[in-house]
Amino acid sequence: MRLGSGAAATAALTGAGLSGTGPAGGTARASEPSAVSPAPLAAPLALPVSRAFDLADPSDPVFMHRPAWCPTVMQSAGHDHLNNRWYVAQVMYNPGDGVPYATRLKEGDIAVTALGTDGATKIGRMYLRGFGHGAQIGVEPTAVGRPPYLWIEYDARAADGRTGFGTKLCRIKYLGPPADQPPRSFHWDDAADRTAMDFKDRTPDPAKLPGTGSTLTSPRPVVDMHHRRVLVRFDRGGNQQCAVWDLDTAVASPLGAPLAHRAGLYKPPVAQGFCLYGSFMYIYEGEAYKNGGPGDADDTGNTYITRFDLNTGATEKALTRALKSLVFREPEGMNIMLVPDASAPGGYRPRLTFGFASGAEGDRRANIAYKDKLV
Repeated sequence: MRLGSGAAATAALTGAGLSGTGPAGGTARASEPSAVSPAPLAAPLALPVSRAFDLADPSDPVFMHRPAWCPTVMQSAGHDHLNNRWYVAQVMYNPGDGVPYATRLKEGDIAVTALGTDGATKIGRMYLRGFGHGAQIGVEPTAVGRPPYLWIEYDARAADGRTGFGTKLCRIKYLGPPADQPPRSFHWDDAADRTAMDFKDRTPDPAKLPGTGSTLTSPRPVVDMHHRRVLVRFDRGGNQQCAVWDLDTAVASPLGAPLAHRAGLYKPPVAQGFCLYGSFMYIYEGEAYKNGGPGDADDTGNTYITRFDLNTGATEKALTRALKSLVFREPEGMNIMLVPDASAPGGYRPRLTFGFASGAEGDRRANIAYKDKLV
């Protein structure tokens, strides 16, 4: 079940199980997509054209109302399809350890909870000290029975004096002890912890990117396992940009010249995550309910998904009412989930997954919805 590497894996995976014909119905339906002006080209791109998720496809739940390890809002989540586990990132906070939430938030301490594929079972947790906010992670499965690698921000700085966000990017091995064992914290600047995590800095080098600008800030990663690529979004030269690398090349050595690069990305008012599938980037945005929530039929929320064609710059945006019954319902995190394809044994079908935090303050819950129709 190892995905393999390079072009062979890409050909094998993209050629199997991509019909995208999911179950009919669902809990909610997105609005009709609306086209907006394409972003300017930054450089010629070299991504093979892929199919795209239909934003008008009804959404269904992967799971709802699941508690992660800490009672804080989930920030993002990613799925290990080889071991059927979810990894949920949130601000680390355990009321019993005597460290205030405000301190954890400012220091950039993250808890990553491993959950069963339906979110019902807490398998373990890993504490990452001084890493950042965990607003977007990439999960890279390696083999059956082995922990995945996480692509995540690190070296947190609290520019506003309140919330620590990572200033660099790394790839680390998930090393959370089982749920029945004592927790363990890992700090990015501790030599022993770095060795244990197989820590590798993967902050993009601005000098290797197209365009101008010697300073790159706020790098955030996501992994597309179906096409074995990694995308990093970052700010540079006064605008938001992204670049895509071959995953196996990125694992083997620091990020050099990318396969694709795009400047002038759409930057939402309240960004909540993004992901990559093939030649398309998906951007997630919105806030918790403001005007009554599920008890008010007129409160549709402001959660939007934008589909961005990395080759042409064409953009479509749609409101989603997925999991509209949730109380609080704050959009948080986006990723691709691979599930076995019954029509092509050994193949996988992709799902566009996006999360919501729900529940009362001090007892937040994790929820994941998905779309799976490809066009």
